[in-house]
Amino acid sequence: MTALAIAAFDAEGPFLRARTRAIAEERRIVGEWTPYPSEALGGPDGTGGILAAAIVAGLLGAGALFALTAWSAIVAYPFNTGARPLFSWPAFLPAPIEFGALAAAIGGVAMLFRRAGLTRLHHHAFDLDEVADASRGAFVLAVACDAGEDANAALAMLAAAGAAHSRVVTR
Repeated sequence: MTALAIAAFDAEGPFLRARTRAIAEERRIVGEWTPYPSEALGGPDGTGGILAAAIVAGLLGAGALFALTAWSAIVAYPFNTGARPLFSWPAFLPAPIEFGALAAAIGGVAMLFRRAGLTRLHHHAFDLDEVADASRGAFVLAVACDAGEDANAALAMLAAAGAAHSRVVTR
C-alpha cells in the first residue's frame, strides 16, 4: 500500500537538509511547497516552453493568414485592378503580422495555463493541512513511501532533518 510521509519545517535550512537526505536515500519526492521561491531548489525558470509556444503559434498564425489571403486573391477571387499582379504580396502583409501577434499572445497564455496547472479545478494536495501552512510560512516536503517499516524510516529521516511536524497519509 502506498503512503505519503509529509513534514512541515519552520525554516528553509532543515527543509533543504530533509530534501537532500530524501534524494540521497533515493526516495521519490512527491511535492515541495515553500512560502517563497527558493533558489536552492533550482529547477527551470518556467519560461522556455511559454516562449517557444508563443513563437510557434505566432508564426503558424501569420503563415496561415498570409496563405489564406494569397489563395483568396489568386485562386478564389482573382480581381485585376489597375494591371497589378494577382500576387501582390506587400499588400498581404499587414493583416498576417497583426494576426501573428494575436496568435502568439494566445499561444503564450495557453502554455502558461498548461504549465501552471491552472486547468485543474481541484488538486488533492490542497486537502492537506500542511500545504495550507506553506502559504503562511512553513516549508512542506512530501515523500512517497510504503506503509509500515518504510513509513517509519521516512518519518525518522524527516525528524532527524529537523521537521517541526510530520505524519503519514495513506492514499
